[in-house]
Amino acid sequence: MRKAPAVRTEQARPVPGSIPFLTRLRYSVFRQLEKRATPTTGAALPAGTSAPALWVFVSTIGELNAIGPFLRQLVAQHAELRLVLLTDRSIYRESYLAQYPQADIVEIGASGEPAHALAQLRPPALFIVAEIPCLPADAPCRLPIGYLYAARAAGARLALVNGWLYGYAPACRMDSIERSLLGRDYLKLFDLLCVQTEEVARRLRAAGAADGQLRITGNIKFDALDAGVRPISQTRCPALLQSVEDSGRCIVVAGCVTDDEERELVLDAFTRLRQHTGNALLVLAPRHPEKPEVLRALRESLQLRALPYVSRSDGDEPLSTATDVVVLDTMGELRDFYARADVAHVGRDHNVLEPLAFGKPVTVRPGWDDTYPSFPVFQLAQQHRLIQVMASAGDLGRAWQTALGDTDSSRENIQMALEGTRGATQRTLAHVAQVSGMSR
Repeated sequence: MRKAPAVRTEQARPVPGSIPFLTRLRYSVFRQLEKRATPTTGAALPAGTSAPALWVFVSTIGELNAIGPFLRQLVAQHAELRLVLLTDRSIYRESYLAQYPQADIVEIGASGEPAHALAQLRPPALFIVAEIPCLPADAPCRLPIGYLYAARAAGARLALVNGWLYGYAPACRMDSIERSLLGRDYLKLFDLLCVQTEEVARRLRAAGAADGQLRITGNIKFDALDAGVRPISQTRCPALLQSVEDSGRCIVVAGCVTDDEERELVLDAFTRLRQHTGNALLVLAPRHPEKPEVLRALRESLQLRALPYVSRSDGDEPLSTATDVVVLDTMGELRDFYARADVAHVGRDHNVLEPLAFGKPVTVRPGWDDTYPSFPVFQLAQQHRLIQVMASAGDLGRAWQTALGDTDSSRENIQMALEGTRGATQRTLAHVAQVSGMSR
């Protein structure tokens, strides 16, 4: 007698708007504690009448660029939804709008309380969390659970994409309470957890995620190898960029320079380079230009070395031949300068694919943190010798001098090295469409 075929069963997904009783109870307790301990600030709500929305939490421009291939397609597929970009930082509005000019940018605060009002004004059909945090207070950003809860209560489907774990400890008492009281509920509010690696999936299972929620999709960053150069007329500093492009000078672009040590390393290397290449120009983008102390220390270092400089924030003016350094102290313009570099340096723990996409020679310093989502990209680039790791200013300056004399593009090598790493975008889009019921 033939056996009946086995029936494959899958865990039922939560019904939109449904929240388990115990989750509601724990969240109610936490919400009262949060009201007492955390000022309800930030989250200036968008103007206008209520409109169905696509919410996307992207803490920084790094996360926005990391999921760029996925998000552009998702937005195009769901033009009927108003895009709402949520960020816990107050400095990215302009750079976000440069990529998504029709979006509402909502700068959220430490409290989740404003989420409920936002859900009334921009009721989400879908809420995407980009990369982090996979768990409450796990990463160098903060997404209050109130935003997940309000989205679920409004009937949205929730998906984490390109998920990554940092392993951070809670930064304050309320973060500790949120993680201990609502850590499992935080995960259960998601319909879908798309993560980069099996190790991230394993750690999320241990934290309470169900197998039915988890998908290992790979890293969307590997799909973001875009060599398209934005026309100068469409950039935010056309006069400066045009003068840089027309200068005939050797251009070194150092992006996301992270700390005092790296700043001094880069400036010392540039000083050495100028001894051999007198017409060299350095474009230096500090990691935190919004911090006055960072810019003050940079100015002092430039003055100490007698390097004439201009700051991009002072305006869009053509470059003088007397200028040796451009301080790129604005957000969202680094890629335009990478595209016009002769050689690039990427600050530790940041995305080396941005300049590699243009086939540029790239240097970095050692000591990268393997908990950062940039590390797998760094590791692959190092294995395939797409980047040079230099620990001293002398070695760094010599590497730049050698790269300036090498006109061979490395783009073909990059394409070969990345063969087999792509496809995360389409896998993620397919999984999101499946759980959201929004497939086209």
